[in-house]
Amino acid sequence: MNDILAAREREIQNLQKVMKEDNIYLTLKANVPGEVKRTDISAFLIKLARQRIYQTFHVKSEEFFDDFDGFYYIFEIEEKSRLEVKLQAVAIEEKDAVGRYIDIDVFQNETKSLSRSDLNIKSRKCFICDENPYICIRNQTHSLEEIKNKIYNDVIDFLENKATKIISESIFLELNLDPKFGMVTAKSQGSHSDMNYELMKRSIGIITPYLALMAISGFCNPLEEIPAIIKDIGIKAENMMLKGTGNINTYKGLIFSLGYTASAFGYLLKNNLAFFQLYDVVAALGEHLHRELESGGETFGLQAYRQYGFLGARGEIIKGLPTVQEAIKVFEEYQEFSDRALTMTLIRIISLSEDTVLLKRAGSLERYEYFKQKVSSIERYDKNQINQITNECIKENISFGGSSDLLAVLIFITKMKKEFFYEK
Repeated sequence: MNDILAAREREIQNLQKVMKEDNIYLTLKANVPGEVKRTDISAFLIKLARQRIYQTFHVKSEEFFDDFDGFYYIFEIEEKSRLEVKLQAVAIEEKDAVGRYIDIDVFQNETKSLSRSDLNIKSRKCFICDENPYICIRNQTHSLEEIKNKIYNDVIDFLENKATKIISESIFLELNLDPKFGMVTAKSQGSHSDMNYELMKRSIGIITPYLALMAISGFCNPLEEIPAIIKDIGIKAENMMLKGTGNINTYKGLIFSLGYTASAFGYLLKNNLAFFQLYDVVAALGEHLHRELESGGETFGLQAYRQYGFLGARGEIIKGLPTVQEAIKVFEEYQEFSDRALTMTLIRIISLSEDTVLLKRAGSLERYEYFKQKVSSIERYDKNQINQITNECIKENISFGGSSDLLAVLIFITKMKKEFFYEK
């Protein structure tokens, strides 16, 4: 207890050191019980709240502290209305189920923070029940373990819901892009006579919960255990997809690529890692895939590896999504999910990737290179040229399924970065 009190005194001293007359400051910390407050859950909650602070306020500076009483930030912001800032801080705290587990205090000219009662705002309730939390603490109504479990479960539910939403949005953005070089869109079956838009929509509804579960698996498990867990989830997702589509393979490749990426994000968030480490985590998760390539299996992907040295989707994971890393630079020139941005990004993906779907449909390496070069030659967003090449792809039964999977992965990465990883 003495250590905690000393840490809180140091927090006040740190605030005093940075305070200037009339400027407004925020402190951010996790609102979690127990003497051990420097946990991975606390770090995640603070990362999430920091993101929201940058989305809400004009931050002039920040300082991060790691003390016995937990992790915390001190922000100096440009806003001048203390009351308005407090209202916005409360809105962040009340935004969703995990907002209750963060504390954002507002200071100006003194180390006494502006309270909710100063604005006639109702005080926060107990995490478990609707009672005043101080009454629950005094009466020891809830055990520490019960409260910790509640926080953990709320964090997991929040992540699962957020991942589900972003995964679905990402796949639909890819699906709805039109024209798209022989792939299924809302307007065309492309070169896929056995597929249509409604079938793809149904498939997305089937596989999305499994992909979200892979993200949670990355959050909940050690790195070395994740590959086996997500492989099992992926097999279940494939089986349910095939059952729901009458045995038509709509998204098997995407389950693989996006599954690894989603689980890597889960691992990043649990372990308080930076966004730039995502690709290293993907590669670490895919390290075992080398053995699959050498296994001598008879899938088309493994045949392409033996005959042409194509690493395909496995290679993207093994190497940490190199095609996505390059193509995302094209998308960042636009910073919007427009047809123009997504098409030019897809073209870059096609030019860089080893697309075994294209190879299978092309039937020869010569035709593979012809169509890959045909699409890659598009240097600007010319709808007429894109339509012409798309029509040729459809006529020749060509599709770039592996590349479209990577586009969905790229969109997912972009959306997750915006949601969880603020970068100055």
